[in-house]
Amino acid sequence: MNFKKIRPILAVSLCIQSLTFFILALINAEKKKGLAAAFAVIGAAGGVAGGTLLYKEIKERNCDDDFDPEDYLDDFDDDFDDLDVSEDDILCSFEDEESAPDASEAEEKEEPAE
Repeated sequence: MNFKKIRPILAVSLCIQSLTFFILALINAEKKKGLAAAFAVIGAAGGVAGGTLLYKEIKERNCDDDFDPEDYLDDFDDDFDDLDVSEDDILCSFEDEESAPDASEAEEKEEPAE
């Protein structure tokens, strides 16, 4: 399993979970101090872990400055150079189907009668 794909999801999940635990700690602060302290400690640990993962993800994405989209666009254009498609072959969806000739009708018109 690739950890790099899961890291941003895990970071956001841990941050939201830690926020939830802090809210629970505030709710239980007056009546159950031991439970509130446990929620606060778990919230702090999750917040630190989520923040660290989020920081690493942002730092890694900012370091990828050598990405050049032109390299990929050139390859993309080369992939479709060998296709032999004319404008007549493309049926636009905004045209009426009645006004656009079917492929079978076009073939019948091109073939001479014997």
